[in-house]
Amino acid sequence: MSLLDGMSATEARMHQSAEINPLAAARELRGAVVRTPIRRLPWLERVVGVPVWVKLECQQHSGSFKYRGAHLAMSRVPSLPVVAASAGNHGLAVAEVAARMGRKANICVPAVASRLKRERILATGAGLIEYGNSLEEASRYAQKIANENSAHYISPYNDGNVISGTSTIALEFLEDVPSLRSIIAPIGGGGLISGLGLGAAALGHELELIGCEPERYASLRSSIASDRIVRVVHQSTLADGLAVNLEPDSITFPIVRQMVSDIVALTEEELAAGTYALLVHESMLVEPAGAAGVIACLKLAARGQLTGPVGIPLCGGNLHHATLSKIQRFPYKDPDLIRLLDLRGRAVADMPVLLAKPMARSTAYTPSSSDPRIDIIEQLGICSIDLAASGDAIREFAAYCGHQGLSVEQAVVDQLLNTVAVAANRVDEQRTALSEGLDEDPTDRLAAAESVLRFGLATHSYARGTLEWCSPSYAQSQVVQFFDTGAQDSPTVNYERYESASTLRVERQLLEVLELQPDLQAVSVVSSGMAAYSLIESFLLRSRLASGDTVLLAPYLYFEASEQLTALPFVRFERARDYTVEALMADILQLRPRCVFIDPIANTAQQRMVDVKRLLHELRQHVDWSVTVVVDGTMVSGALPSEELLSSGSVEVIYYESCSKYLQLGLDAGMAGLVVYPIGLRPQFERLRRNSGSILYRHYADLFPRFDRALFHRRMQRISDNALRVAEHLLASDDVRQLGRVHYPGLSVHPDVETARQLRYAGGCVTFEFQDVGRNYRDQLEPVVEHMLTVARESGLHLTKGVSFGFSAPRISAAASMAETEPPFLRLYAGDRGVAQVELLAEAARRAIVGQGLVG
Repeated sequence: MSLLDGMSATEARMHQSAEINPLAAARELRGAVVRTPIRRLPWLERVVGVPVWVKLECQQHSGSFKYRGAHLAMSRVPSLPVVAASAGNHGLAVAEVAARMGRKANICVPAVASRLKRERILATGAGLIEYGNSLEEASRYAQKIANENSAHYISPYNDGNVISGTSTIALEFLEDVPSLRSIIAPIGGGGLISGLGLGAAALGHELELIGCEPERYASLRSSIASDRIVRVVHQSTLADGLAVNLEPDSITFPIVRQMVSDIVALTEEELAAGTYALLVHESMLVEPAGAAGVIACLKLAARGQLTGPVGIPLCGGNLHHATLSKIQRFPYKDPDLIRLLDLRGRAVADMPVLLAKPMARSTAYTPSSSDPRIDIIEQLGICSIDLAASGDAIREFAAYCGHQGLSVEQAVVDQLLNTVAVAANRVDEQRTALSEGLDEDPTDRLAAAESVLRFGLATHSYARGTLEWCSPSYAQSQVVQFFDTGAQDSPTVNYERYESASTLRVERQLLEVLELQPDLQAVSVVSSGMAAYSLIESFLLRSRLASGDTVLLAPYLYFEASEQLTALPFVRFERARDYTVEALMADILQLRPRCVFIDPIANTAQQRMVDVKRLLHELRQHVDWSVTVVVDGTMVSGALPSEELLSSGSVEVIYYESCSKYLQLGLDAGMAGLVVYPIGLRPQFERLRRNSGSILYRHYADLFPRFDRALFHRRMQRISDNALRVAEHLLASDDVRQLGRVHYPGLSVHPDVETARQLRYAGGCVTFEFQDVGRNYRDQLEPVVEHMLTVARESGLHLTKGVSFGFSAPRISAAASMAETEPPFLRLYAGDRGVAQVELLAEAARRAIVGQGLVG
């Protein structure tokens, strides 16, 4: 005779409640149940702000968590026939366990129970009895049958063994995710959430337990509010498995009252959305009762009541196709749910952040001993590959149109293929000629090769652009308004200002060239350096700056950026007193700015530097408020190690530069710029770039040269070495020193030379100021420029006149550091040429400066 014999039903259940032992249950169920997997939900985490894990009990035997409790309950009782009452999942679990154990089972279900669940119960060989219109009525009838037929009745929730089996979910969940702080679970009769609480307690784990139930069937919420078990009006609900009125002696009521901190009521729209969200985002079919925790998680986050990491058991997957059809056609009205379900197109903020993990790569830095001819030979080879790819794409396009019966002007296709072939032949010829002449004077050949390279890139861009559309069609009849066949049936918006494959290619390239950490940093390419600044300004105005905030500017900021920034009427602007870290930090601590703008090298005659690494270190040590540091690296492209630009703590770092300079390898085929920011800001920056139309458009992205990190650093090092040679040659001249001051950060006499030595290179610009201030006006400097060009023509030196820098050929200009506000100065960009040319350049500059000085 067992201990339970002779007890009343209520006494027996209370005894079972006291005897619930999750650890023993786990041992008994080992090998009999599926240890269900867990999965993380990044799409939900982006909305709720904490890690979210789900446990896929919908993949348990019989399609729900109920199998655990049914198996344990049946294995612990004599081999009697069993009777169960259920809205579906419990009955199906009991029927399947009975079939495996070879036992007789009858399942009593309400007449409104899911057709799918009834059919599956019958498929196990169990008997099926329909009674009443609610689980409450079916349960009473099932107990009556059990008593009259000496069968064992198994309640779906009011049974200590059932709860013990359910408690093993918590044991597995916490073993897989020990950091869980809360669990959100659906509540019908309370068996699941009671088991979760008792399982966590058995491990000594303090979890916040939160339940959720249909608004239409809030039996446990009502009972707890009344401090006694009360009955609610029976109403139909999509979450039929949660439509439970508690039995008067239910052992779950005191457990839930003690262990559950809150119960969230869900509307039918919310219950439908839970199932649909998992289908949309996870391709996972979970019935509304099993998916309820997903929407409850959203509601708790909106109230500020969510503690994470959070766990959600997806406890059932037995969904009839008719119910799914109803869910898909549900008249959703809640704008947050419509957005979650992507029913009207996904908002930019809802798009997942593109994230790549850093690959293992060499950290060795390549010195500058390479010959510039080797690099341009490599560029010509890449261009040849791109032209071949353009030809292949045109032929693919024509073939696709032929298969689809689309009208194509074949004469245009043939002309484009011919144009591409001509350009490819010219590129290959130039590459061969340059390769065979490595022992010759390379100067003229370099210039010719660069011209051919620009021609090849332009042809590649032209050939593709002729057939492409800025808003290509996704599908069509007869007429053709697309080029890239891969874009057909694309789910993305087809405006080119949203992004293109060519733009993405440039971003991936720059991510690698600048050695950014793809899991922490993102790069957006735009139409120019000033577009990069404008994108940052737009972000700051919308997300960082408020009326009355202070912005601190380094003593120098590029004049166009300064003009835009200081015109903002509601922000207070202060100019730092000096470039040193000590002076900058003193101003920062005094003024407490919300943003700080700095350049590693000022685009002025003196080329003063800011020690960016040390400044960021000091900020992280001493600033106790949120500050955004904006760095313009155009003058020393890629010289700052990416780890120095990482945001951390209260210091946010945004970096930008013009890609029209060094990053186009001097080809100057189109304008471009880039912005680097923390990866989490990518949706905001992409939205702002889209809305402002500042993206690097496909045509200019196709013109952007292809190169890797090693080639870029070799070239930058050669340019910097050339600039240092020129600066040292000028500084060594007594005549030059008597006339004025030579500036280059790499010179030993420069005030910031130690800062320059910490960088990979210090740029390619050498500047000169006459001591006689009156000679630093444009009219006085232009004769120096003309004198230098005359010397260049006489000596065979490659030299151009004009502003800007980054080219392969040297360039001379009478530059103005801040437009109209400061006098011009002489700026010589050293270029990427061989030693012989650099020596000619240095001497030409000396002669021009001295010659003009003597004339004066």
